[in-house]
Amino acid sequence: MDWDFCLFLYLFCAFHSVLTFNIDPVTWKYFTRNNDVGFGYRVIQTDTSSLLVSDPLVQYSNNTRGQVYSCAISQETCLPVTINVPSEAVNMSLGLSMTKDTQSSNSVVCGPTIPKQCKVLTTLNGMCFIMSGNDAVSAPIPSALRNCPPEIDIAFLIDGSASVEDVDFVKMKTFVITIIQSFSNCSSQFAIAQFSTGFEIHSKFEAVNDIDSWRTRIGEIKQQKGWTYSANAINKTVDELFVTEGGARQSAIKILIVITDGSSTDEPHLRGAVEKAEKKNIIRFAIGIGEAFDDADTKQQLQVIASAPVAKHVFNVTDFDALDSIREQLEENIAIEGVQSTGDSATMEFAQDGFTAVFTSNESLIMSSVGAFQGKGGYQEHYRDGRSSEFQVGSEQDSYFGYSMTIATRSKKKLVILGAPRYMHKGQVRISIIGNNATNLLMDSPKPQIGSYFGAEVCVVDLNSDAKTDLLLISAPTYVDSHSEGRVFVYFYSRQPYFTFSVALVGMAGHRGRFGSSLASPADLNGDGFRDVLIGAPLEEDRQGSIYIFNGGVDQINPTYSQRIAGSSVRSGLQFFGQALSQSSLDHSGDSLPDIAVGSKGAVLLLRYSVRPSPIYLVIPYVLSRPIVFVDVKVTYSPSKISTSQTNCTKPLENTLTVCFNMSGYKHAITDLAANISYTLKLDAKRYNHRAYFLPKNRVLSDAVNVTLEEVCKDHSFFIEACTEDHFNPLHNELMITFEGLPSQSLENLQPVLLPWIKNTTLWMLDYEMNCGSDNLCVDNLKMDFSFGSANIEVGIMQEINVTVFVENKGENSYNTQFTLNYPFGFSYRRIMPRQGRVNCDSVDHMQGILLGETNCQVNKPLFAGNASAVFDIIYSINKESNFDQKVTFSASLTSGNTNHSENSELLKMRNISVKHAISVALLRHTDSSIYINFTSGKNNLEKPVKQILENEFRELNVTVFIRVPVKLGDEYIWTNKNLQILDCFRERDEQPTSTNFLKVLKKKNVLNCSVTVCAVFRCDVNLMRNERKFYNISSNVSSRWIEQIGPMSASFQLVSTASLDYDEDEYIYFSNSLSSVPVSTQVEVYEEPSILKEVIGGVIGGLLIMSLITAALYKVRYTSLSIIL
Repeated sequence: MDWDFCLFLYLFCAFHSVLTFNIDPVTWKYFTRNNDVGFGYRVIQTDTSSLLVSDPLVQYSNNTRGQVYSCAISQETCLPVTINVPSEAVNMSLGLSMTKDTQSSNSVVCGPTIPKQCKVLTTLNGMCFIMSGNDAVSAPIPSALRNCPPEIDIAFLIDGSASVEDVDFVKMKTFVITIIQSFSNCSSQFAIAQFSTGFEIHSKFEAVNDIDSWRTRIGEIKQQKGWTYSANAINKTVDELFVTEGGARQSAIKILIVITDGSSTDEPHLRGAVEKAEKKNIIRFAIGIGEAFDDADTKQQLQVIASAPVAKHVFNVTDFDALDSIREQLEENIAIEGVQSTGDSATMEFAQDGFTAVFTSNESLIMSSVGAFQGKGGYQEHYRDGRSSEFQVGSEQDSYFGYSMTIATRSKKKLVILGAPRYMHKGQVRISIIGNNATNLLMDSPKPQIGSYFGAEVCVVDLNSDAKTDLLLISAPTYVDSHSEGRVFVYFYSRQPYFTFSVALVGMAGHRGRFGSSLASPADLNGDGFRDVLIGAPLEEDRQGSIYIFNGGVDQINPTYSQRIAGSSVRSGLQFFGQALSQSSLDHSGDSLPDIAVGSKGAVLLLRYSVRPSPIYLVIPYVLSRPIVFVDVKVTYSPSKISTSQTNCTKPLENTLTVCFNMSGYKHAITDLAANISYTLKLDAKRYNHRAYFLPKNRVLSDAVNVTLEEVCKDHSFFIEACTEDHFNPLHNELMITFEGLPSQSLENLQPVLLPWIKNTTLWMLDYEMNCGSDNLCVDNLKMDFSFGSANIEVGIMQEINVTVFVENKGENSYNTQFTLNYPFGFSYRRIMPRQGRVNCDSVDHMQGILLGETNCQVNKPLFAGNASAVFDIIYSINKESNFDQKVTFSASLTSGNTNHSENSELLKMRNISVKHAISVALLRHTDSSIYINFTSGKNNLEKPVKQILENEFRELNVTVFIRVPVKLGDEYIWTNKNLQILDCFRERDEQPTSTNFLKVLKKKNVLNCSVTVCAVFRCDVNLMRNERKFYNISSNVSSRWIEQIGPMSASFQLVSTASLDYDEDEYIYFSNSLSSVPVSTQVEVYEEPSILKEVIGGVIGGLLIMSLITAALYKVRYTSLSIIL
């Protein structure tokens, strides 16, 4: 990791700013040292007389970087603190991290940039020192730097047998390249060999100087094809690669990775080969690919090849595409082998231990290491006796897990909270339980944004100082929107999942100031009993910086800041004001008020509120807090009520308004305080046409008064119009005040400041008299009822339902009488229709399953007089898509502003109304049904298909269709198939005809239906969806034998089947233009077979007769002709 870049990030994110409503933005104490720009990078208020300030950038020798100073507040001087830094801890940037223990006077100071020169690279380490209240410094933690990364020789033995497809062989080589690239920056060498029937070394052990050349070399490896001689390959790898001639190093950790896709051909020799590798201390990883390893014996071969424990050295994947899924775990396990062999991990080279550090108790602290495991980061708990817990690693490379850190306390449980601002380029925060290292929660930003640096700072807040964490603040200082830069997300404690997002804090709009670069919750700054929050924005106002104060409450932070203090208003020339804030706040000035320390570039300022230091060049000024005061405001009237009994309507009523101010110190006993209060009075402020005035047409008056710690009052006369139409609604008179503290000589001319939650605008009501008899107590006697405009609600037919409401008052005057009607989901308020009295209504329709709809009606507002009544209709539309129960309930209530009601009042009512849902089901004769058939007597091979459509237009419903089909006339069956069936229906029964003398009936009307035939009754149960169609097909051969019973050899009949609907009439109402029963008929015509004998005989006779006539005629013509010739 590049140290300059790391330091820049650390410093950059440390900017901070201060702001509170009672912080006087004037420097009280100012600390600097020799123009060192890094001075003030961190600041701690150690006790009431001194500060601890760091300068991690000061270079006072070739090998020494960083210094911590103790600053005496009274003398405004800073002297270096003596810390015995080990000689190997060169250029450690001491003070880059500095934190105070919340339970003691101890502080921890860290330097996380110690370089250590190793054979092939320079590592980055860190150390921390614990400082007690008397400036005593502990031995370094850890006691020595981490050892150089171990040398590792890794050999890959890849399966080139014929069972490996060409494309899979390429995937295997790609996997090898990826592993080599992961360890190429370490002191590692790599070798590659291929095995099948034979054994071939493609590359002896050598370091990676150019990864591209390795990628080319591996890509050129040709697959051997052949059998899988694993034992032979392991033997040759041990003998020919893990030797000096093969490039192996004597002192290196030896690792062999075997990748194969099947069972070994020389399995009997496998154990002997593995034992040879074990004697040379070669750590073996076995990777099995494919279904072959589902077999227990084949899987056992992998376990024989691998080192113990098998769980960490055997990997089994389904195919070559899944190789990448094990890559990360394999890399981590290889790194762990480095820990077990040398005591240090091969992935801790750039750990930077102590990048942040926090106390968990008097005996231990947690140090983060953001550079560990290729930037995954992590943390480790260290104890004063030299012990340390297992290192907890982050989950994503380059995420910088541990960049920020704090401790939360709930009951007996302590949680460590760490930020990883570069996680997936968006940031993440992880919460773990201290002691069992269980990760309980991974928190992503509630508003994820690339580059926002979510988790750059974390801070816990104990609102009521009960030693239990209430809130968690997480900053994203580079979160950008159209108006600002930086956000702080507030979470409240919620047991599981520990913290729940509540609100986001933002700075002043229009500034790109890295709001949230520093966070602190040092003390109760405004004296309300709840801890407040400081947030720094060090780049505001062209890098002059500013800080914000947000006030805490019972269970939350007020999202609107109470004060913003700009660096330009504190001291001219400041830069990065607010980059550091002290995490604790002490009273340095002796006024019983907390003071804050704020860091800027090269200096520290002390303001009368504690500020937490933060990384980057730091200036230390000191500012006094202004005394907070409380002002009690009171407005009274004389007379106290407006008379309504006046008879002279031309003379206005006169009244006197008295306004009083009583100022007192808020949680302090300072007596030398004074202020000027300017105020403005506005009469009848809620009305455009006002009823009161100070002067004609002028209802506004402005004045001012000087106040001390004694009550001050002023009288103002005004007038009220007589006999106004509205003498029921009170006058709301508005008072607006402006507070300006006057300089106090006893407090170095500090001016008192008003408690921020004192409202500067208040309303004071002046009411009219209520004429309620001699006891002046109005007791109404309200009664109400309501009814529906129909007996049932027919959903899908009715568009609206009317509810008629009757309200009356049998008692004394009723004020602000209100009728409320609650109605179910599916009804929507449309309008009201008053019949008697004045009624105004508003209504809210609610969501299904959440709340009932509610209509509120004001009856004769503001006064519903005695013996008055009101009648009105409320109209609701009915959603035709709704599915109601068979009854729905409407409930009504009646209220008023009267304190007392008659015992005879009827204020609650509930009524039910039945519901029927309209259904529209069409039974239709299908156009494909047979209309006409004919046949000759005695022939019965004709088919008569019959189809019906069942169509539903409205809603889902269950319905039964009964189809009646004539099947037998007299003793003969109509259909050749006696067991006629209809698909999706079952034959329920046969019905006998209503008439037994079918001949008599058919002579009158040739219709074959269920009145003359035996009919088969088919029952078809169906669940229909909206607009669904259902077809029923009746198809079979018709016999002609039944016709012979009728008599005539030729006739025409209508063969009629019928379909009818059956449904729950209590729930549904049939609503359709179609009938609920429909006939489907086919005309059957029967005729005799014609005889041609008579036609032949008649034709012959007729022919002879015609010939005779023709012959006679020809003879006559000839005779005539001859006679003419003679």
